[in-house]
Amino acid sequence: LEDAKMDTSDVDDVVLVGGSSRIPKVQELLQEVFKGKELCKSINPDEAVAYGAAVQAAALSGNVTGKLQDFTLLDVTPLSLGLECKERDSSRLYMNVVIPRNSRIPVRKTTSVTTSYDYQESVRFSIYEGESSIAKNNNFLGEFTLHGIPPAPKHVPAFSVYFDLDANGVLSVSAEDTSTGQKKGIKFNRDRTK
Repeated sequence: LEDAKMDTSDVDDVVLVGGSSRIPKVQELLQEVFKGKELCKSINPDEAVAYGAAVQAAALSGNVTGKLQDFTLLDVTPLSLGLECKERDSSRLYMNVVIPRNSRIPVRKTTSVTTSYDYQESVRFSIYEGESSIAKNNNFLGEFTLHGIPPAPKHVPAFSVYFDLDANGVLSVSAEDTSTGQKKGIKFNRDRTK
């Protein structure tokens, strides 16, 4: 609810999903959270996920008829996507979030980064997914290196980094040296393998 910037009063129905939703204490806690709202128990909790998967399959196949014609299915990224960066004039490494979690896909975002050391000849771009501000505490997806950077003092070379998450969940990350136009990138499948 917090991520969606919603309040419990914005929720019309509470649908129970999964076997644990049968536990009386879980139901009691849900009713407390939703201020006494009646819980929807008309759908078998074990079958609810299968119903959702069937709706998703129909939407992906383009076979949308009947009640599904008025149904809008939005896919979002479950975890933030970003790259490891070094704090300016510090040794602390952090996660520079480029695509925040719950962003609707497809989505394309860009960020700008620079070098950390004087006369750096290459820059490594390490890609992560997760919610920790410390990159290494997140899921490491992969990395690539851009070589042949013209010699310059730190913070002078500039790089545009593009994150492109397509409708199929394929993530493409590329970096471009803005002074030379040199580009390099990496691609990850939906399951985040290269």
